Amino acid sequence: MYRWVRYEAPVMVCVTTDEHGEHHVVNVIVGDEHLDLRLARDDQGTPLVYDEQMERLTDQDSILMAAVSEAEDRQWPQPTDWESGPDALRYPGLYDPIENDDQDNLDVDLEPVDFEQPAR
Repeated sequence: MYRWVRYEAPVMVCVTTDEHGEHHVVNVIVGDEHLDLRLARDDQGTPLVYDEQMERLTDQDSILMAAVSEAEDRQWPQPTDWESGPDALRYPGLYDPIENDDQDNLDVDLEPVDFEQPAR
């Protein structure tokens, strides 16, 4: 059973503006050092934790709290082993670890979650 604990990272966008009012983005920096990353919380201060289908878990059970505790311990893989790409919330399963019996399913097309559509 997987639990995804959401963190927030600062994103800084550098924009240049010339004398004619023209402007464009010249650089984007994502803060990815340990001190830059913060545990994401809702407006009531509850950590954001999701299951394998990226459904938000709201019950503060022992499994959820253990996942948050483990993530906060910061004994993470080296940044060179991190994955990058689309937000995991939009593509449930995209970043799940590949298990030996899943090797045959590597060509599965994943569909993004449409947050604008009501849940079925």
